[in-house]
Amino acid sequence: MSRKVSEEYLRRAALHYLNRYSASEESLRRILKRKIDKLSREAGEEPDQHYEFIDPVLSFCREHKFVDDLRFAQSKIRAGVTKGKSGNRIRQELSVKGVSGQDIETAFEDEDHDEERAALAFAKRRRLGPWRTKPKEERREKELGSLIRAGFSYSLSRQVVEMTQEEAENNIYTSVL
Repeated sequence: MSRKVSEEYLRRAALHYLNRYSASEESLRRILKRKIDKLSREAGEEPDQHYEFIDPVLSFCREHKFVDDLRFAQSKIRAGVTKGKSGNRIRQELSVKGVSGQDIETAFEDEDHDEERAALAFAKRRRLGPWRTKPKEERREKELGSLIRAGFSYSLSRQVVEMTQEEAENNIYTSVL
């Protein structure tokens, strides 16, 4: 028994999804489109006839503040700092999620993205720089490359690799306070 695709069904599916996950408007659009494709395939129908339901569902979600790209971008920026993601990487991920460039820039203006704190979080998670387990000379170039590939500038990467553990922890904890 397959479900009938309707605007009400898609609205419930969207609310169920948004209850569990944070999503941008474009990513929610993709999810609803995939759901329509799957249900239409099961029912042996053409999915194109049901795509018209997506825009009203997205409008409903936008009006009731279930989907807000600016708020989504701000939360991704805050989480990115603690996860050790560079500003460039966060911008790229938000762009892939379908957030507009204007919303991304506004979010970065509103939120304080501390690039140094993010680089230190990345280094701590990957055991680089001050948290390395092998001698510095052996690993220096590889650590620099890892930080640079993660989207951090060469000068910041070099600074992190050269730090002592005490300096790094002071920088992490004083910037939080």
